[in-house]
This record gives sequence, structure tokens and C-alpha cells, in this order.
Amino acid sequence: MVKTKDELIETLGLHLEGEHNLPPLAARIYAILVMTNEDGLTFEDCLEKRGASKSSTSTSLNLLLNMGIVTYFTKPGDRRRYFTLAKKKTFFLTKLQENLKRLENEKKIITSVMGYHEKNSPKKFEEGKARTSIYLDYIHKNETLLKESIKKLEIILD
Repeated sequence: MVKTKDELIETLGLHLEGEHNLPPLAARIYAILVMTNEDGLTFEDCLEKRGASKSSTSTSLNLLLNMGIVTYFTKPGDRRRYFTLAKKKTFFLTKLQENLKRLENEKKIITSVMGYHEKNSPKKFEEGKARTSIYLDYIHKNETLLKESIKKLEIILD
């Protein structure tokens, strides 16, 4: 079954809201921008498509702008701003970079804990060594994949 545009907007909005911690309205506006065939949407377009208040719509658009995943342009003779997805800092690139940073921090903490146990609690170190090694291998492989993906995205975005 093929979903309608509105169903896809809602599905993507729910995903962005749940998995990426975007507020509900910001997630839906971002989803609308992903799904639109227009070059950009005006503030009024966003208002009309979501039926939210001016204040809420403005707050959501400003959040997306501040995150750098949405940008705007103007047209000669037209005072309105047209919102569109950012080309240089995409949502995908941002998420990959955040995941890489999270993995690097986790690896650093696990390595520190294991170093502490190796010095101060050899029994605990030996008990956890095999499990920790498997998990650190998983982290290393994911780091490598994330770095490769980030590099590929950066190349096509330049």
C-alpha cells in the first residue's frame, strides 16, 4: 500500500519527533519541507499546512533555522522568506555527526573504566575483558562506518 503525501508527512514527523527529539510542530514542518514539490514554502504556507498559531509556527521555524537544517531565501520584489531544506548541513549529516560524537564519548568512558579496573581491580578487569572487547570492536566498526558516511555526504554537499 502506497501512503499518501499527508500520511508520509505524519509518519516522517512522528519519526523525527520520537527518534530525533524534535518538537511535534517542528517535526511536521520539517516533514512538509521534505515532501514539498515547491522551491520553498513561505511562513503563510507553513501556517496553512499545519493550522498552528503564528507564534508556534514562528518558534518551530526558528528552531529549525538555528539547527541549521532549514534555511530561507528571498525573491526580488517579494518581502517574504521562502523556507527550504539546508543544502550544506543536512539533517542526515547532522545526525551522523551526533552519532559519531556519542560513540567517541562512550568509547572514551569505557576505556577509562577498564583502565581503572585493570589497575585497581584486576579480577573485575579480567571478568569484563571479553565482553568489553566485543563491545569496543562494535564501537570501532560503527565509528569507521560513520566517518566514511560523513565524508561521502560532505563530498556531495560541497
